[in-house]
Amino acid sequence: MMRKTALMVAALTLLATAASAAGPIKLGGMFPLSGRAEDLGRTCKLGAEMAVEEINAKGGVLGRKLQLEVADSKANVQEAVNLSKRYIQKDGVDFLFGVVSSAVSLAVGEIAKQEKVIFMDTVGSTDTLTKEKWNRYTFRSGVCNSQEANSLALYAAKKYPKLTKFYNLGPDYEYGRTEWEIFKAKMKQVNPKAEFIGEQWPKLFIPDYTPYINAILQAKPDAVYCSLWGGDLVAFFKQAKPYGLFEKMKWIIATGADVALVRAMGKEMPTGIIADARYYWYWPRTKINEAFVKKYLAKNKEYPSAWAEQGYDGVYFLADAIRKAGSTDKEKVIAALEGLTIEAPRGKATLRKEDHQMVADYMVGEIGWVKQYPIAVVVNTEVFPANEVIYSIAEWKKAQEGNK
Repeated sequence: MMRKTALMVAALTLLATAASAAGPIKLGGMFPLSGRAEDLGRTCKLGAEMAVEEINAKGGVLGRKLQLEVADSKANVQEAVNLSKRYIQKDGVDFLFGVVSSAVSLAVGEIAKQEKVIFMDTVGSTDTLTKEKWNRYTFRSGVCNSQEANSLALYAAKKYPKLTKFYNLGPDYEYGRTEWEIFKAKMKQVNPKAEFIGEQWPKLFIPDYTPYINAILQAKPDAVYCSLWGGDLVAFFKQAKPYGLFEKMKWIIATGADVALVRAMGKEMPTGIIADARYYWYWPRTKINEAFVKKYLAKNKEYPSAWAEQGYDGVYFLADAIRKAGSTDKEKVIAALEGLTIEAPRGKATLRKEDHQMVADYMVGEIGWVKQYPIAVVVNTEVFPANEVIYSIAEWKKAQEGNK
């Protein structure tokens, strides 16, 4: 009996020593920490760091600590490509993690495919990443464009059926272009009278939106679909508000309820805008979300953004998959990630087995004020079930015909 006990102790000691010798599980984090995309990168990093701290406080994963490497990717494709290669070839990271820009997501996805390293995309949202350019090493813990654009189109058509003349204002790259195409297709489907009378495509991070504001005023649309984001959206709001632009026509703004925007605008935030956030600190009313918000608020002195929650979820998806796989072996972790469901602050979130896209129910509303909240929120809300607003697996399979 004593010999058996001694053997068990020796085996456990050996396992602990092996885990310790293996060192931490490294996540190669890429976040824009400067420029107009800074708030997205900064808060995504904060959310991911909070998840790492929680997991490590409970002993880590398989006896190993998680370690989040942090670098400023500057929302720049070449910067992120160079960083990805450095992480893999020199720093020996186990996973690539983060990214804000859709263009950067596509580039890092290619690196993941070439190097056979798992990439957890947290914010970059183009459908193309998990659809036309799908690869088995890329997963996304955040929302994709179709979940957002389809929800906004369905809400606008249902609540405001008399809106027929639509205009676009979106950033001139992958994200803005795909958002507009998805919105148009869905709006035409649910409102056959819809017309699309103009498009404007400002470059990212420009200083002056006056020409675009004047063009919109001259076009006189019923509604504008806007997919500017981050610091660009804040700058546009501040420049457009003196023109009364938000009172002269209906605005439908992707991420128009983002915490950074409503915080920056304060009491000057226009109401009545059809908007979404990819996660809401005040919804759903669950113990998990309330605990997440309370802890994040105490730690960072601000409410968590969608980007913080998506970074947080990304870490938990990886940790749960590694635990389920019993190792960091990439093939085993891929198998564990496919179809994995977690109870997240946003509610039930699942990485679809086929395309690796996170799916969850999606809420849209209109910007307004609720007495108990210090910043603007969405009111008159509607929740769209995940399978009603994301591209279908049949569509995904069709896209794979050209992805061989």
